[in-house]
Amino acid sequence: MTVGTLPRQQDLPAPRSRPWLWWVIVLLALPIVAHSWTYILGPSHFGPRFRTSFLEHPWVIIAHTLFGPLALGFGPFQFVPSIRDTHPRLHRIMGRTYVVSSLVTGAAGLYLAVYSFGGMVSHLGFGTLALALIGTTVVAYRRALHRDFVHHRQWMLRSYSLIYASVTLRILLPLLVVLRAGQFQPAYRMVAWLCWIPNVVLAEWWIRRSAD
Repeated sequence: MTVGTLPRQQDLPAPRSRPWLWWVIVLLALPIVAHSWTYILGPSHFGPRFRTSFLEHPWVIIAHTLFGPLALGFGPFQFVPSIRDTHPRLHRIMGRTYVVSSLVTGAAGLYLAVYSFGGMVSHLGFGTLALALIGTTVVAYRRALHRDFVHHRQWMLRSYSLIYASVTLRILLPLLVVLRAGQFQPAYRMVAWLCWIPNVVLAEWWIRRSAD
């Protein structure tokens, strides 16, 4: 993720200062990583609402479900100071993997947003998410190239909060379906926005809190 090791000073709060939070993030992400990769096996692993979409856009969906979990799984380990400081080469390898995976995921997500279930509200929600993911990841990588590691980490946190939408979507969608009296379509339209906006707000709060 970086060209060199990140400085300790002016750093974001590290996992060692909030180990329980880091573990919560990881433990919620790993089942989604495993589950998402089952989609690569074919349309039989999709629900009936999304099976047709897989058959119409198989390679884009495979790219999305292959690279998205890579970014989701590698992301938390990029914020571990012991890896970053003691194994900078490993940090860079994982970081570059994260960047490539996020960009592929964002590009595939932008394409799929046009065909997403739920109409224009869903198209705009998931399309905005994809554009934001691409934008934050590019800015984060450029900050690393310029050795501006403080802002690099801040933008990577924003990027990962968007990748983490795959987790919050799966948590919120069943709850929204219940709140909408079992109606899937309005719940899906809502989750197209709610799966990522709260994540970004929390990431921004964390960044500003660490700068105080």
